[in-house]
Amino acid sequence: MATKPFGKVPNGARQQPEPFELHVDEQKLQDMKTLIRLSPVAKDCYENQSWDRGFGVTRDWMLKTKEYWLNEFDWRATESHINSFPNFKTIIKDDDGYEFSVHFTALFSERSDAIPIALFHGWPGSFLEFVPILSLLRQKYTPKTLPYHIIVPSLPGYTLSTPPPLEKNWGISDTARIMHSTLLSLGFSAYVVQGGDIGSYVSRQIAATYPECKAMHLNFCPMPRPDDVPDSSLPVTDVEKEGLERGMKFVQNGRGYGIMHGTRPSTIGHVLSSSPLALLAWIGEKFLAWVDPERPLPLNTYLEDISLYWLTDSYPTSIYTYREPFEVSNVKGYFHGQEALHVAKPTGYSYFKWEIGGPAPKSWVERTGDVVFHRAHERGGHFAALERPGELLEDIEGFVEVAWKNVEK
Repeated sequence: MATKPFGKVPNGARQQPEPFELHVDEQKLQDMKTLIRLSPVAKDCYENQSWDRGFGVTRDWMLKTKEYWLNEFDWRATESHINSFPNFKTIIKDDDGYEFSVHFTALFSERSDAIPIALFHGWPGSFLEFVPILSLLRQKYTPKTLPYHIIVPSLPGYTLSTPPPLEKNWGISDTARIMHSTLLSLGFSAYVVQGGDIGSYVSRQIAATYPECKAMHLNFCPMPRPDDVPDSSLPVTDVEKEGLERGMKFVQNGRGYGIMHGTRPSTIGHVLSSSPLALLAWIGEKFLAWVDPERPLPLNTYLEDISLYWLTDSYPTSIYTYREPFEVSNVKGYFHGQEALHVAKPTGYSYFKWEIGGPAPKSWVERTGDVVFHRAHERGGHFAALERPGELLEDIEGFVEVAWKNVEK
């Protein structure tokens, strides 16, 4: 397999990852289409007539999307686009004897001073979240001028990486350990992490745990107001107040999916592995509801993601992180608000106005790390890397420029 542009692994790599190209077996693809065609859509009822009622996706949307998925969506085009980037798989051996095949997409630089940056996705996303940013970087730079090594892994249990073991419980700290080991295997003794959604948890765990991680940028940081600071000392802008109000509404009527993930993962895993249309309703709702209401994502964007979940059988192994909030429910401020995960390193925070989870005000996030970069955006929601890739990339580059100057490498 010829080396693709940006595909030359740095000379200092401790082990050589294997180049990888995705090609779903044609029979599996046809089976998915057959199941889409044969799967019924729920009959008419009061609850599924209008999106504005807040009960979830409508019957009309399901019927139209089913038709588009069957007759217009082109998985092979998606596959070809994925394969236009350098993709790799590498074997990571965990301390307790388990082996993980870790997939990642990368843009490697030929510069000796390139800064390694790992971008971590969330749920119900995948490495596909960062493909728009990879495209922008590929347009902006050449392999000789790219100032960074960009690594976009598939987290364990998601799509193209090995799922967690069957014999033991698995959590965010375990995923962070495997991701850290992956970066070390590429020869990086100093690197930056970035993440939204679950990827923000993985980023914080890595930044708080491993000295090789020198800086952290987040675009998701849900947390309660710090107890030790009075309201008068925590300035909150009007935009931030609106965000907190939306966050409260989300807690009241938008997180039922997370409770199911966290308390009955086996049951929902079986349900959503039984039909592509079931998966479409469950994940499609998130892509509809969690974005900037004035800038919805193209239908093709989330059908790519949902198809990848289905074709890799990865939904049941992608929701393990949701158990932790229930297992540590007595800890206030899970995850970002925990004192044990304070990051005494350069921290960046991008605030996107329509973040559904209630984006934390800057003054709150400053209690969790050494915030050296902050930028608020009027557009964009939970899927910032998909919704506003240009703005998020500009923030990441701006943060790295500030943070890396004082990093002790």
